[in-house]
Amino acid sequence: MQNLANTLRSLRSFCATFFCVALVSATSSTAILAKSSKKISQETKTTTETNTNDTARNTDESNESSTTTQSTQDAPAKESKNPKNIAPKNIVGGVAIKVNGDPITIYEIKNIQKQRHFDKSQAIEFLIAQRLKTQEIERLKINIDDERLDREIENIASQNQMNTQQFMLALKREGIEYDLYRDELKDQIETRELMRNVLLSAETSSEDEIHKYYNEHKSEFNTPKEVEVARYSAKNPKLLERTIANPNTTISGVEKTQEKLELSALNPQIAQLFSSLKEGRFSQILDAGGGNYVTFRVVKKYGQTLMSFEEARQYIAQKLSQNSQEKVLSEYFEKIKQKAHIQTLREP
Repeated sequence: MQNLANTLRSLRSFCATFFCVALVSATSSTAILAKSSKKISQETKTTTETNTNDTARNTDESNESSTTTQSTQDAPAKESKNPKNIAPKNIVGGVAIKVNGDPITIYEIKNIQKQRHFDKSQAIEFLIAQRLKTQEIERLKINIDDERLDREIENIASQNQMNTQQFMLALKREGIEYDLYRDELKDQIETRELMRNVLLSAETSSEDEIHKYYNEHKSEFNTPKEVEVARYSAKNPKLLERTIANPNTTISGVEKTQEKLELSALNPQIAQLFSSLKEGRFSQILDAGGGNYVTFRVVKKYGQTLMSFEEARQYIAQKLSQNSQEKVLSEYFEKIKQKAHIQTLREP
C-alpha cells in the first residue's frame, strides 16, 4: 500500500500519464498567482488624500465586527488624527487589506508567515493572489459538488488499493481530518478547472507557429525506425527512483520487461519520447493509472527516418502550448490584479 504521505503529494500534482500530460498543477498555479501579485504590497500601501475618509469608515466597520470593546468604539476619533489611517498594531484580528471588498486580516497574514515561513511581504502577496483566484472561481461559476468530490476520493482510494472507508481510516491514522482533506481536494480541483478555463480560452499556438517550429527543428524529428526499450513498473514510484539511480541492481517490487518497438506504429508523443532519449537513459517516471508507475530505459536504437509534419503536429502543438502556459497565466492574473480594487486599511 502506498504511504499516505505519498498519496497527498500525488494529490497536489497533476502527473504526466503514459498517453498525455495534464494542463497544470495546483502548486504551479499558486506560484503563478503569487508571481503575478509581485510588489502588490508596495503598490497598495499608497492611498490618496481624497480616499482617507472612506478608508477610515471601512476601518471603523472592520473594528466593530472584530471586537466589541470600548477601545474599538473610540477608534474613529483616534484614527481621524492619523493621516495614514493606521490602526493600533495590537488589534491582531483586524482587517488589514481588502481585495475587491474581501478582507485579509492581520491574523491571516501572521498565520501564513508562520505556516509557510514567509516574510510579511510574501504573505501579503500570497493572500492577495489567493483572494483573486477565489473571486475568479466564483465569477466563472466553477462549482465542485459533493458527488464529484466523492468520485475523486474513490479514485484516489482505488489507486492506493483501498475502498473509501479504508482510505478514511488511513487518513485518520495519519492525523488528517477527513473534512479538511475534502476541503483541500475541492480547492485543488477548482484551481485546476480555473487554470483549464484560462488556458483553453487563450490562443497559445497557431498553425504558422507549428509549421515554423517543425521546419527549424527537423533534427528533433529524425527518429529511429525501431528502438529496444526496457520497461520498469512498480506500485511505488520511489522504487523506480532507486532503479534509475542503480540500473544494474535488481530491486524487489520492480517488474522489468524488454522489447523492440517499431516507432511508426506508436502514438507520436510516445515515439518522440523514445527517440529523444539517448541510449542508456531513463524516461521520467510516469503515472500509468490504476496505482501503477512506469519508467523506460532506451537500450538500443535501429535505423533512422524523418517524422512527417502530420505525425509531429500534435507533439509540437502540445510543446508550444506547455511553453506558453506560464506566460498566459501570468498575463491573465496580472490583468485581474491591475483591475482589482485593493485597499490597505492598516499596517499589518
